[in-house]
Amino acid sequence: MKTDDLNALARSLTGPFAFCGIGVTTADTKHLASSTAKGISANTDSMFRVASISKVIVGQSIAALVKAETTTWDHDISDLLGWRLRNPAYPDQPITLGMVTSHSAGLTDAAGYLVPADADLTEWCNTRAIHEGAPGARFSYCNLGYILLAAVLEQLSNQSFPDIVQSFLPTPGGFNWIGVNAADRAHRLATYRKAGGQFLPQIDEDIAPVSKANHPAVYSPQGGLRLSLAGMLQLAEQLRNADTTPLWTPRMGPGDYLDGVFESYGAGLQIFENPNFYPRPLIGHFGNAYGFNGGIWYDKGADVSFAYALNGLAMDDESDAFSDEELRIFATIAATTS
Repeated sequence: MKTDDLNALARSLTGPFAFCGIGVTTADTKHLASSTAKGISANTDSMFRVASISKVIVGQSIAALVKAETTTWDHDISDLLGWRLRNPAYPDQPITLGMVTSHSAGLTDAAGYLVPADADLTEWCNTRAIHEGAPGARFSYCNLGYILLAAVLEQLSNQSFPDIVQSFLPTPGGFNWIGVNAADRAHRLATYRKAGGQFLPQIDEDIAPVSKANHPAVYSPQGGLRLSLAGMLQLAEQLRNADTTPLWTPRMGPGDYLDGVFESYGAGLQIFENPNFYPRPLIGHFGNAYGFNGGIWYDKGADVSFAYALNGLAMDDESDAFSDEELRIFATIAATTS
């Protein structure tokens, strides 16, 4: 694989997007490429919101506490939070740390997960959290769970969420821009939606200050991480040493697998033994929100790390299905790194 080839691929995919970035690291080389639509200024060091790729940082931070024997995956999360979390229909069944991490706790985002800064997290979850089925019975992706994990990290570490996850963060990088210096904040790319032939900024045209709150939801642990394409690739490279313990597999029960978008799930990691979009097993995570679509991945069989970012989905595009552009990226990387 050559950087020129990646640049050509990025340019060929940019048509419907404001920005297309692709990065690949093999055993001995690193390649970064990007392309932008007319009127958009960005490169591989421009920072942007990476949506649910954020969960890799949160999940791996939890896994580090499990490895240190500070807690266990079977621990009742109520004990770790310091307040009782139960499904009212199953009051005697604990909701464990592993269930919340692997999206199998029975929690859903039906009532929303953007917890107001002035809300009490305990009261908000006990009055707004929607439960769907018995804990541990089904896989159902839930952003709210990762806000609870951030609260667990703060409780167990007696530190603020941004400080706890610092050791896992690529540099520069930060949740809701926390810890990102002024120069890197200035060198940012808004997250766009395309409507009427124009790219309209949805996130980060301006940077709003993070409100003071008594809970970590204000940092958006479920999706508020800001990285550049270079930072995304750095995080993908870190997956070589990640905790890849599967906490949920399809053999454990039914789930909302979205036609192959999900398979098994671990500590903030999507784990694919047989992906239908790539010829070899993968670990990593997709991100899809506000017009951004991307992913970070590690292919152990070929010892290849890669990342991609597509920015500027259509205003009404809320599909979780793979786009043609994504499939072309996966196919090109698979063919050139086998």
